[in-house]
Amino acid sequence: MVFGLCAWMLYKSHDEARHYAVETSQNITLIAQRDIQRNIEILSLSLDSLTHRYQHPSFRQLSREQQRSYLFGSTLPAKHVEVMAVLDHAGKVLVSSMPGDARNTYGDRPYFTEQRDKPDLGLYISKPIDAKFARGLQVIVLSKRLSNEDGSFAGVVLMALNLSYFRDLFSGLQLGEAGVMSLYSRDGVVYMRLPSTADAIGRDISTSPGFQQIKPMMARDSGSFVVRAITDGVQRLYAFRNIPGTELMVFVGRSEQDIFMHWRDSLYAVASLMLLFSIACVLLLRVVRREFRQRQEAEEKLRTLVRIDGLTGLLNRRALDDMLAALWGRCRRQEGSFSLLFIDVDYFKFYNDNYGHQQGDEVLVAVAQTIAGQLPRSSDIAARYGGEEFIVVLEETDADGALLVGEKIRAAIEQLNILHARSQCGHVTASIGAATYRRELYADIDAVLNAADAALYQAKADGRNRVCSAGPTRQGLL
Repeated sequence: MVFGLCAWMLYKSHDEARHYAVETSQNITLIAQRDIQRNIEILSLSLDSLTHRYQHPSFRQLSREQQRSYLFGSTLPAKHVEVMAVLDHAGKVLVSSMPGDARNTYGDRPYFTEQRDKPDLGLYISKPIDAKFARGLQVIVLSKRLSNEDGSFAGVVLMALNLSYFRDLFSGLQLGEAGVMSLYSRDGVVYMRLPSTADAIGRDISTSPGFQQIKPMMARDSGSFVVRAITDGVQRLYAFRNIPGTELMVFVGRSEQDIFMHWRDSLYAVASLMLLFSIACVLLLRVVRREFRQRQEAEEKLRTLVRIDGLTGLLNRRALDDMLAALWGRCRRQEGSFSLLFIDVDYFKFYNDNYGHQQGDEVLVAVAQTIAGQLPRSSDIAARYGGEEFIVVLEETDADGALLVGEKIRAAIEQLNILHARSQCGHVTASIGAATYRRELYADIDAVLNAADAALYQAKADGRNRVCSAGPTRQGLL
């Protein structure tokens, strides 16, 4: 009976170690997925901004150097962006953030031909390539189509992203001595792998037995599997996750040796301590309790990380969506009411351009703390919606109450008196849109959000640094 009990407990701890490894790896892929997705969205918006500036009528009236300064400013929009450029319909560089690049032509590159041949393609992410402008530099190119007024092809806007972005992201995650982290495309091209070899990046592994084995699983958003790597022969437990809106997938692999290292230690300890039955039972129970407690603590930390925005400490977008869905259901069932405030920091991009992203992050933290400090009740919720946008949820609050809270927040942000030389006010301010749930007006929670967003745009159109309310009787507060 003692041997059976020990065998059962060892089996359970082995199963728990595996389950915990899967769970931890999935959470690591989730963190990487969100970081990559968020940065790709930011880079896509940067390309949209570049398109807008290039097609602005005033752009043609500028000199060559003025055009370059107008399009790109003094800095690129992200740390790992090496170059941004505009190509004409033949692939010739019209204007580039890199001096001297205007002599080159890129009409044969896939990031150009795909945009030319597929009008509805949207954002295109190339395979890894060796940059022409720097020896030994590997990049991926993000491009978007330029169209003439009649819809015909006018060229592309593009940027080159240094693959060191993925290396820096992955290298900060601890996966054990034999752990690996990779970024592949769904057709089997390697974008990044840590630890990496010189010829790993850009390699096509689509025909390898290991890739063929896991290919049927890639239709799912995420999953896990066990396979022996063809590069080093190590058997690993892998977790993967698709990156929405792209053809990329992030993989995390942990060797079974690392996963079950502590379990093997327990096995040797139990085998030795079985000679002293009473001591072995006490020690084994203590080990199980400790492992269980550590696992619970780790899971709780991971749950917190998934729900809290890492920069501001407010609820993140995912937690906000869950909370709004629950609130909507309660209000529909119980005839409840609520109001939303959509808050946007005025001219925040100009602030980042002028003072740098680090100070920009400090402003976001200060604004978030100020918003949270102005909420009158514990049931009121503040969340970061994305970038410099925030959402405040006020349960059981009518339109007048929402305007009052919105004005308190606006005034408190203004009273921070943070210098902003490129704002018309001379300091950091915020515009706020308010919307109050009314059963006859809004069919779902997205309609309420859209109403608050429309009110926010009205506040900006009215001169910024003000609060506007959605609805037929919209009113503003200064």
